[in-house]
Amino acid sequence: MRVAVRRIRCRDCGASSHEPITFCPDPYVRYTKWTARFVLALRTEMSISAAAKFTGLHWETVKNIEKAWLKKKYKRVRLDDVAYLGIDEVYLGKRLGYITVVRDIDSGAVLFIGKGKGGDALKKFRKRIKRKAKQIKAVAIDMANSYSAWVAEVLPDADIVYDHFHVIKSMNDKLNTLRRSTMNRLEDDQKKELKGKRFLLLRNEESLSEESKEELEELRERFEDLGLASAMKEYLRNIYRIAPGASIAKLAFEKWCVMADESGIACLKTMAKTIRQRIEGLLAYWNHGCLTSASQEGFNNKIGWLTRQAYGYRDEKYLHLKIYDLPHLSTRRHL
Repeated sequence: MRVAVRRIRCRDCGASSHEPITFCPDPYVRYTKWTARFVLALRTEMSISAAAKFTGLHWETVKNIEKAWLKKKYKRVRLDDVAYLGIDEVYLGKRLGYITVVRDIDSGAVLFIGKGKGGDALKKFRKRIKRKAKQIKAVAIDMANSYSAWVAEVLPDADIVYDHFHVIKSMNDKLNTLRRSTMNRLEDDQKKELKGKRFLLLRNEESLSEESKEELEELRERFEDLGLASAMKEYLRNIYRIAPGASIAKLAFEKWCVMADESGIACLKTMAKTIRQRIEGLLAYWNHGCLTSASQEGFNNKIGWLTRQAYGYRDEKYLHLKIYDLPHLSTRRHL
């Protein structure tokens, strides 16, 4: 379709401009509003490449149509009903590095995406969330100091909840480090006994088959320190599974720390120190109805799926907008 666009000059100031074209979404694009709506409808079922091929538009044009729509849709993310926040960092590869994602734990909505990690990545979010500080009850984070310091400063009335997923992950990391150091001290022929046993030690005990449980018991008897650390890992998991409230959990954590210190195993003593330092944040899990940011880890996996589908993103702003829209996307289809 060809349209003759007239140039208009102001009689008073002499300034000139093109006459507005009402059926185009923007003065500088060469597609109509109807075309944009049609492309957006196709994008719910097609990848960008498929939509471009079907319509005869350039790949970049299809992307820009969706980008403009997402930009308008997420120009201002509402914070009115937010009570619980989840904050986590996601690694997007060497070129894009880390991003920090803030989500509403109740609704799953993405509230903010900042470049980098730690409190510095949340500078642009600080002013907006500070206005809503009184309505934020708790913030679920990992056990790194970078976010806890930011929350304490910006949201002083909110409780910090150290997510149990990260607590167990930290314990698993220490257990795996002990496994490696144990292997390094063994002779070559003895190393075979621990080789390939990482998942046997780290997997949840109730998820093991009967055969695997017997194998785990044999390992625990053969390697005393590793066996004790493995049993202590399960003890720590059971606190979260069994403790009905914060008071019982506190007693269980205190007993766990005493046992860890008495074991003399370095990784257990380090974990006990971490638990003592962050005990208030650990108990906040029960104080806020077993609040967890486990969905955040699943969401991080969806972000990985998003980048894999597109073989990486060259347009960083478009990627961020797609992440904002990710809670509404089905991960079963191609992008």
